[in-house]
Parts: sequence; C-alpha cells; structure tokens
Amino acid sequence: MGQRIEGFITKKAILHWLENYSSLRAGDRPVEEVIGSGGGPKSPDGITNSTLNQIMLDQAIENLPPLTRAICKARWVYQFPRRKTMKTLMISEGVYNQHRRAAVDLIYRDLNGEMVNYSELLDKISGKT
Repeated sequence: MGQRIEGFITKKAILHWLENYSSLRAGDRPVEEVIGSGGGPKSPDGITNSTLNQIMLDQAIENLPPLTRAICKARWVYQFPRRKTMKTLMISEGVYNQHRRAAVDLIYRDLNGEMVNYSELLDKISGKT
C-alpha cells in the first residue's frame, strides 16, 4: 500500500467529485463519506466538507485553460451529451477526450500544489514508477 500524504486529494477523488458534481453542489449525500475530503473547517462553523470540496473544485475549474474548462463544464457541470459538446465546440472525439483527461490532471495539480511533487517522489522511491 502506498504512502498517505495528509491533505492530499487523489485523482480518483477528483473524478468522483466531478462525476457527482450535481449532488456536491446541491449538498445531497456528503461525497466525502465515499471518498475523502480536502479537510478544512468542520460543520459547527457552518461549512461542511462537502461545501468546501465544491468551493475548491469550482475554483480549480475556473483556473483551467478556456477549451479544457468548456469541456469540463459541459461534461460534468452541465452534463451535456458528448456529441452535442463536440459539435458545438467543433472538435473531434480525440480532442474532446484529451481535454477531458487534462481537466482531471490540471484540477489535481491545482488542488494539491507542491504535494504532487512529494507524491511523485514517494512513488519513485517506493518503486511504483
């Protein structure tokens, strides 16, 4: 089993947040029960982990390059069909998939900052890479 870095958000968790964006935004079932949260304030101060995750995710989405942000929002925020998005943006399926994957990678790097470098170093030391 790999090393755990406190406060580190995995790509799996980010993808889960994106796939459950509408529930995260509505404050339905706390997503962090299924996959860890980004930590931070506890519910007695009025901000739940789910709310904090949604705020962090929204900020990271806004930091994406324009085409990647458009594809990310179309796919996960607005849940438009893939074909409609590709037709509207006049892009191929390959470009769509490339930017969809890039969105997860860039959000991962945005949310984790320098911890990504530590995680990659731990993976190299432990022989995962």
